[in-house]
Amino acid sequence: MTFAHPWMLLGALAALIPLLVHLFDRRRPRPVPFPPIAFVLRSEKRTASRLKLKRLILYALRTLFFLAVPFALARPELVKTATAATAKGAAATVVVVDTSLVMRWSDGTPLFDVARKEAKAALADLLTEEPAALVPCTRAPATTGPLSFDKARLLAQVDELESGYEVVDLNRCLEVAARTLDESPLPNRRIVLVSALTQSALRLEAEPPVTTTPKGEKVKPEVVLRDVARGREVLPNRAILDVHAEPAPQVGARAWQFTFTVRNFSPDAQKDLELALKVDGQVVAKGFLELAPEATVQKALTYKFPQGGTVFVEGALTADALPDDDVRGVVVTVPKELRALVVNGEPNPLKVKDEAFFTDAALSAPGSPVRAVVRDADAAWREDFSQWDVVLLLNVPPPPADVGARLGEYVAKGGGLFVSFGDRAEVEATNSALATVLPRRLRVVKTAVEPTSAEAGTRAARITQLDAQHPVLAPFTGKAREGLVSTRFYRYALFESVSAGEVTVLGALDDGAPVLLAMRQGSGRVLAFASSVDRDWSDFPIRTSFLPFMQRAAAWLTGTLDEREAVRARVGESVTLPLEGERAASSVRSPSGVERAVTKQPDGTGLAGPLPEPGRYQVMDALGGPLTQASFAATLDPAASDATRHTVDAVSGWFGEEVVRLAEGEQTDKKTPLWTWLLLTAALAFVAEGVLLRR
Repeated sequence: MTFAHPWMLLGALAALIPLLVHLFDRRRPRPVPFPPIAFVLRSEKRTASRLKLKRLILYALRTLFFLAVPFALARPELVKTATAATAKGAAATVVVVDTSLVMRWSDGTPLFDVARKEAKAALADLLTEEPAALVPCTRAPATTGPLSFDKARLLAQVDELESGYEVVDLNRCLEVAARTLDESPLPNRRIVLVSALTQSALRLEAEPPVTTTPKGEKVKPEVVLRDVARGREVLPNRAILDVHAEPAPQVGARAWQFTFTVRNFSPDAQKDLELALKVDGQVVAKGFLELAPEATVQKALTYKFPQGGTVFVEGALTADALPDDDVRGVVVTVPKELRALVVNGEPNPLKVKDEAFFTDAALSAPGSPVRAVVRDADAAWREDFSQWDVVLLLNVPPPPADVGARLGEYVAKGGGLFVSFGDRAEVEATNSALATVLPRRLRVVKTAVEPTSAEAGTRAARITQLDAQHPVLAPFTGKAREGLVSTRFYRYALFESVSAGEVTVLGALDDGAPVLLAMRQGSGRVLAFASSVDRDWSDFPIRTSFLPFMQRAAAWLTGTLDEREAVRARVGESVTLPLEGERAASSVRSPSGVERAVTKQPDGTGLAGPLPEPGRYQVMDALGGPLTQASFAATLDPAASDATRHTVDAVSGWFGEEVVRLAEGEQTDKKTPLWTWLLLTAALAFVAEGVLLRR
């Protein structure tokens, strides 16, 4: 028997009170002869024994009350040593070793180091005639070999085991162990489970494993539990479960906001936790947060990048006993500063009538990644186009033939070209000069209504069709769509139906005429806008959609508008990568330098994995050079961070107590609380005393 509060036993001294009362109550009177009462005394002798019994019972009840109360407050527990279920004779044995993320938890000694020692001890305890096998419990569990008597080889395999970063399925691993035992001719079977017994790994609502004997009978194997957590009720842990990255144009150009989701898996509150934002390993911002017990919070940190490029960003919490999930990263592509040459086809001293006024204002707005330089047509034709990321031709007169040829070469080599029209766009001359870069030849300029007409508001053409899937127009959904579809077009160019290359109609007017055409030409891109970007042919420049449209158009034309779907990868899984371009992906390299080859799939994509660890992965080409823009981050499964444990009693009950024994050195005692029964006894003694006193 054990006591939770042994000092409360001092209250048992109160049991002396009834004894003292009983002793004082036995005072003997001095006898005085009195003949008249002799008859009464003779009658009392008949009831004396009964009164004496009553006093003894009262004394016992009072003593019992004063003993039961302090003993109950001391919280006694009846300790019963669990009986070990041992197989009769030699037993085939399979040792299952948990390798989940929780096994990296450490209070000085990692749980997985304890697991190695326990696995070796289990193998050392086997008899010479007992064959054994090892099952590392991973995402895809399998035995390291058939049942064997070679203990030295098994011990070497244990030394080679490593803890992983995933959540594992112990039920599946136990099933693999049971199937391995089916191969043994021995009638006795044993499974040794070396684990932290977390709820995320072991599902007690599933059926426990059973094996098949050589006679075809289904039997439960003997189970030996080796709890690497040494009976701890809680393995305290907190983790970053997710990170969401998005541009923050309200802060400035190249500013991003990172929102981290943090979970406390512990029953205790966490205060003043530091969350550091790191860019390529350098701390650039910090924040602090508090976590209530079992609570989840979000924390946003913002950073303005000094320059564009592909960078690895991670959040790092104050480290705890499981530091691997205190860090979570993401790869973001920060738009580089774009150099834009704006060719003003119709300059005007009055700003609002200048052809490039609205476009220059949109591209130069706060938060824009574009640095625009405006030139008139004559000056622009003398420029070296290769020095610019994007060229915008705004209502320009037909350029000379050599300029048209240079523009075609510029686009073919990867340049971006935006073309809008106006009064200076001559149909035939423009078709001839820009034949290699126009998505479709111009046919005629159509006037829907004169801008100054009283019916301009009702008869003007409007956009009725939009390709919201295209990156340029992706933000224009819901209420944001109104900024485009409400635009009034008074005059616009009509295109021929035959396309010059890979052309996509991004928008069309109510009469079916395309208003925005996108084309890929060589390595470059072209956008053709059928109207003007001043207020002569439409009121588009004064619409709320004009500024984001021009900025996204410039970004798409230069290829900096990220069109590829962000690679979402988890540790232990494989990742699909696109195989395109001259430098196709050949392999991926983990943060620790482990490489995984990229295997080409029938659909033309590449498959790499499984990914061994969290962090940034570099994608490499066939020559071993890094494809920086294709890099990605692998993250942990949030479920792997949940270190909530089953009790050993619960796991024993699931397997069946008749087949479970605990390893030597484990907590083998079953405790039955007795204090509730003692309180009940004290209450009954108190009530019984009252009944006796009233009689």
